[in-house]
Amino acid sequence: MKKSYYEVKTEVKAKFLSWNNIKNRKLKVALVLLFITIMALKVFTTVLTFDWIASLFN
Repeated sequence: MKKSYYEVKTEVKAKFLSWNNIKNRKLKVALVLLFITIMALKVFTTVLTFDWIASLFN
C-alpha cells in the first residue's frame, strides 16, 4: 500500500513540475480548455449511451 501511495505521489509531483516548466500562458490555457472539453465530451457521450440503453428496454 505504501509503495502504491509513493508511486502516485511521485507521479503527481512530476506532473506538477512539468506544468510549472510551461512558460507560455496561452499554451497553459489551451491545455486546460482541452482537458475541460475532453471531460465534457466523456460526460455527454456517457449520458447519451445511458439514454440509448434505457430506450432499448422501454
